[in-house]
Amino acid sequence: MSSRPTVYVDDRRTGDHGIARFAREVLARLPARVGTPVRRLPVRGSATTALDCLRPGRLRPGVRDVIFSPGSNAGPSRARQLVTVHDLIHLDDGSRLKRLYYERVVRPQIVRTGRVLTVSEASRAAIEDWLGARAAAVDVEVVGNGCSRAFTRAGDAEVFARPTLALVSNAKAHKNVEVVFDALARCPELGMVVVGPSPEAMAGLAAGAGVSDRVDIRSGVPDDELARLYRGTVALLMPSTREGFGLPVLEAMSCGTRVVHWAGCAPVAEIAAGTGIAVGAAHDPGEWAEAMEKAAATGGSPCLPAAWGRRYDWDLVADRVARVVRDLV
Repeated sequence: MSSRPTVYVDDRRTGDHGIARFAREVLARLPARVGTPVRRLPVRGSATTALDCLRPGRLRPGVRDVIFSPGSNAGPSRARQLVTVHDLIHLDDGSRLKRLYYERVVRPQIVRTGRVLTVSEASRAAIEDWLGARAAAVDVEVVGNGCSRAFTRAGDAEVFARPTLALVSNAKAHKNVEVVFDALARCPELGMVVVGPSPEAMAGLAAGAGVSDRVDIRSGVPDDELARLYRGTVALLMPSTREGFGLPVLEAMSCGTRVVHWAGCAPVAEIAAGTGIAVGAAHDPGEWAEAMEKAAATGGSPCLPAAWGRRYDWDLVADRVARVVRDLV
């Protein structure tokens, strides 16, 4: 048995979506910051199934150890488990198994550890409400998100034949993407590039709105190409009605690209810091069309406060995570 506690990290989140990006950036920095041995958690297989909690690898760490997950993965273990709940939006999708997993597995582990990580004040409020009376026994720590180094104003910009907007999203209901396809149908001079994991659904929305000839759908886009895309577009469209954070907003703005967003989505509005174009009616394609045309006509880069970029630094995020881990070990 080791004389020192060990931190086991779950490194199975991969890809370019928000949680995978958080995992990649934080896990790369964590070993140098926690002051105790760091090892990979001995579990394999998909991290996105509710049955992941049954994998026996979590039984290996001892009672003095800590398991850190950059997502909400947890399961039976002697070790304390520090999970990261980015948001609880996915509990509204009607999946009974997912709700049971959070109620019977995630919530008890959070209460047992007494700590949980999240990325925004809006998510903190949602988690505390979900914990109910147990929230008094849990510290919900907001560690935030950072911006990867590829996303900067310096560098090449993609060239388009017409003023073009970007949509970086999946097609889940809370992303509210249908409204921007309907809005694009009212803006015949504009084009749109869609990036994300739902190409078939996005193609269907484009066809339904009659704008397929002006919509370019892409997936699996690496950071440097995404940054080049941001720098060449007139705005990023962020029609979400709910978000845990809104990483594409941070990335686009870091590239000097304005954001068109729904005014009522608090995490996005916080990142935009008053520099974007806020739409008052989330589901009104006419208002979205006006905002999109305004973005195309305005051009230029948002003028950001000097402290804005320093708020979203992966080193600072890793420092916050490491502080909680050190407290637990």
